[in-house]
Amino acid sequence: MLNILDKNKEKKFIDFDKRERIFYDNLYFGEYNIVLKIPILGVENKVSYREIKLEKFDITRYLYLLHYK
Repeated sequence: MLNILDKNKEKKFIDFDKRERIFYDNLYFGEYNIVLKIPILGVENKVSYREIKLEKFDITRYLYLLHYK
């Protein structure tokens, strides 16, 4: 079983921003507690890959939709 809380490895997961109604493909860097968020699908509006975000992120405080390798 994969431990999503392992701080030394990168993790990939998909989440949904309820406010902006956008699905994101995420790459989490546990050593630095940051996530690279790449928009993949907007529910109401089109999204662009140019809208990539880099955010400080504590993975233990949030739910994610899907974890994958």
